[in-house]
Amino acid sequence: MKKMSPLWLVSLISVAPLYAAQIPAGTSLSPQQIFRYNNHAEPATLDPQKIEENTAAQIALDLFEGLVWLDGNGKVQPAQAESWKVSADGKQIDFTLRKNLRWSDGSALTADDFVFAWQRAVDPATASPFANYFAAGHVVNAAQIVNGKMKPKTLGVQALDSRTLRVQLEQPTPWFISMLAWPTTFPVPHAVVTQWGERWTQPEHIVSNGAFVLAKRIVNEKIVAKQNPQYWNRSETVLKQVEYLVVDSAVSGYNRYRAGDLDLTWVPADQIKNIQQTMPDELHTIPRLNTEYYNFNITRPPFNDVRVRRALYLTVDRQLIAHKVLGLREPASTLTPPQVADFKPPVFDELNEPLAQRAVLAQGLLHQAGYDERHPLKFELFYNKYDLHEKTAIALSSQWKKLLGAQVTLRNMEWKTYLDARRAGDFMLSRQSWDATYNEPSTFLNTLRSESVENVGHWQDAEYDRLLKQAENVSDPVMRNVLYAQAEVRINQQAPIIPIYYQPLIKLLKPYVGGFPTHNPQDYVYSKELYIIAH
Repeated sequence: MKKMSPLWLVSLISVAPLYAAQIPAGTSLSPQQIFRYNNHAEPATLDPQKIEENTAAQIALDLFEGLVWLDGNGKVQPAQAESWKVSADGKQIDFTLRKNLRWSDGSALTADDFVFAWQRAVDPATASPFANYFAAGHVVNAAQIVNGKMKPKTLGVQALDSRTLRVQLEQPTPWFISMLAWPTTFPVPHAVVTQWGERWTQPEHIVSNGAFVLAKRIVNEKIVAKQNPQYWNRSETVLKQVEYLVVDSAVSGYNRYRAGDLDLTWVPADQIKNIQQTMPDELHTIPRLNTEYYNFNITRPPFNDVRVRRALYLTVDRQLIAHKVLGLREPASTLTPPQVADFKPPVFDELNEPLAQRAVLAQGLLHQAGYDERHPLKFELFYNKYDLHEKTAIALSSQWKKLLGAQVTLRNMEWKTYLDARRAGDFMLSRQSWDATYNEPSTFLNTLRSESVENVGHWQDAEYDRLLKQAENVSDPVMRNVLYAQAEVRINQQAPIIPIYYQPLIKLLKPYVGGFPTHNPQDYVYSKELYIIAH
C-alpha cells in the first residue's frame, strides 16, 4: 500500500504549533485591547453551516473554531484538534480533540458536535450554500446525500469516543485538512440549534466555541464580540473585544479610519495615490486568492446565447479597470488565480489582442445573434451596493456601449437582499467574487459545476463537468493541472462568466495593531492573533 507524502501525513509534535498572539519581547501593550474592524456589510447569517460570504466568515472565525486554523503564512495549525493521523492509503483520518473543550455556556464540546454539524451541512433540509463542500473533499457519501439519494447519517464521519473524530474519504485528498479551516466545517451546539431553530445565532441564544462570544448585534451598524471565558486558550488571547462595523462605502470607511473610529478598513480607489504618499506604512497590499467576475444567468435571454456572452467577454478592458479605474489589481483571464498552488493557467491570445480588434470580432458575434444598431443589445448589470463595485459596473457599461452599442441598465441592492436575489435567479448579469476556501484550483472551478449551489447562473456543460470529475481521480498534481487548464479553456469558449480582475487584500491598518497576518493568501484573519500596542 502506497504511503502518503510528508505534506499529507502530519505529525503535530514536529510542527511547532502556533495557537494565539505572538508578541515580540519588549512590546508595550495598550490597556485598552479593542480592535475595530470595517466588516463592509451586514452579514447574512452567523450560522457556520449557512455562511457563504466573507463578511460572515470573518466573524465566524472569531466566534467559532474548527479542527484546524490557518496561521499568518497560510499554514495549517491545530485548533480544536490537538493532533490527527492519516492512514497509509490516505482515506481515513482520525482527529484527537483537546481535553476539556467547552462551549461558551460551559457545556462539554465533544466529537459528536462535529458529527452533528457536518451532517447538518450536507442535509438538503439545511439548504447550506456550501452543501457540496464535503463532496469536494471526497467525504464518503457526501455527494449522494446532497443530491437526496442517501441520509445525512450515512456521511463518512463518526465519533469513536468523546475526543476522537474519524473521517472516511472516498479517495486520498491532500488538501482536505486545509479545507477544515472554513466555517462550514465548524461545530455547532446540537441542543441550542434544536431548541431555537433559525433564531439560535441571536445574541440572547447563541452558544459558540471560538476565542470570542457574541455580545451585541445592532443590525446594519455593528457587531460586538468579547473574549470567551471558556475558550481553551484564553490565557494567550490578548484582545478583550472586537467590533465589526458595517460601513458599506470605502470612502466612508476611509473617513472613519482617519477620524480614529476604525483600526482597519478598505481603501477607496481614488485615494490610493494620496495614501501611498501620506501614510505608506499603513497601506497593506497582501497577495490573496480572489477573483472578481461577472456571472451570466444562462436561463434568460439574451445570455442563453453563447455568441452574446462571448461578445461581452471579449470587449472588457481588463487593464483599464484593474490599473486605472481601481488600481492595485491585476487583469483576470481565468477564474482560477495564477497564484493558486499547482496551477499553471492557459494563455488566451485573443485577450492580448488590441481591444479594437476584439471589438470587431464581438460585433460580428452580436450580428450573428440578431443585434445591430436598430436592434441593440439590452440588459441589466446587477451588483451589491459598494462604491468600488459601482465604479466597475459603470466602466463595464461604458465600454459595452462604446464598443457594441449595448444599452445597459445598472441595478444595485444592499448585501443581504442582493444575495437573496441572486439565489432566486433574479438577475441577468451579476457581479460575483470568489475567495479560495482552500489553496487548490478546485475551490474556484467547482463553483461552475452543474450541481454546484454556487452556480447561480445555471450553466450546465457536460464537458466541463467531465474534466473536473476526471481531475478528482488524478493524484499527480501536474496531470491534474492539465485537466484544470482544459476546464479554464472551456470557460473561455462558453463564457458563463467574465473574469475581470484578481484582487489582493488592500487595506489600511493602524500601526498600533500587532499580529496582523501578511502572508496568508486566503485572507483569514483571526482576532485571537491580534493585539493593540501602546500608543
